[in-house]
Amino acid sequence: MIAIVFTLFIGLRHEVGGDWFTYYSYLTRAEGLSLREVSTWGDPGYNALNWLFASHPLGIYGVNLVCAALFSSGLVFFCRVQPRPWLALCLAIPYLVIVVAMGYTRQAVAIAFVMAGLLALERGRWRLFLISIAAAVTFHFTALVMAAFVLPALPGRSLAMRAIRILLVLIVVAALAQTFLVSRLQALSGGYLNAAYQSDGAVIRVAMNVIPAVFLLLWPKRFAFTPQQILIWRPMAFAALVCAALVLLFPSNNVAVDRIALYVIPLQLVVGSRLPSTKFLDLTPAQLVRSVLVYCFATQFIWLNFATNSASWLPYQNKLFL
Repeated sequence: MIAIVFTLFIGLRHEVGGDWFTYYSYLTRAEGLSLREVSTWGDPGYNALNWLFASHPLGIYGVNLVCAALFSSGLVFFCRVQPRPWLALCLAIPYLVIVVAMGYTRQAVAIAFVMAGLLALERGRWRLFLISIAAAVTFHFTALVMAAFVLPALPGRSLAMRAIRILLVLIVVAALAQTFLVSRLQALSGGYLNAAYQSDGAVIRVAMNVIPAVFLLLWPKRFAFTPQQILIWRPMAFAALVCAALVLLFPSNNVAVDRIALYVIPLQLVVGSRLPSTKFLDLTPAQLVRSVLVYCFATQFIWLNFATNSASWLPYQNKLFL
């Protein structure tokens, strides 16, 4: 039921999000073209949806509904396996749902596939993880960098496994190079229309990942992770710190860092939903739950009232009530 509500809330939004009209242009230029022609634009999963709904009465709402359904299913599936599912969901709403899912449509779907893949990796199913990453790449190529997180989980030292590790490293390096290069070229040409609001909030978004990363790295035993989970979430925590360092060192190219940092957001849900059991600062679980909820409220309040581009989300409008 929650997934359905989120799907309708996100998918039937009307002129909400900083890139609404940019995404609408994807739909209009797909009209009258063949699927093969559309697939050459990159992000074949997303462009196939635009081709499918280009001449459909639902139009952009059909594209957004499918994307919202994929995102909402992945999010709910991810939250359900956390120790406190509702708390994890609350942590997701202020930024992952409101800003990312209703602003970065393609990358939101990619993040949903990544979350499903991370759960598979927690169970040691690294092949399923790679399949999930492949699905994510069809919506946003930057998801390729997540292939790095399978490296610690790969078993064995055979020649074949070593070859797989080397191949994955090369894929990740190529994805990082392309992410930084493309973002730089787009910034110079002005072709990436949401670069401004991505750049404006990059420091804050990266800082939001640093908080759970520090908690996890300083007190790993308190979060009761399994050995397999530690292999996944500890590198994710280090990735959050690396992103923070890159934003500070290369402020002129923080759009690329921000794209990568979005994939670290699940760390907030994983750590935050476990925080009440850590006895942090000798607080009771109930007190820590309330603290997390206050943090969620503060995040939403500050973003709505002080974010540079929050006006693109306001007022919220839904196709059902127009």
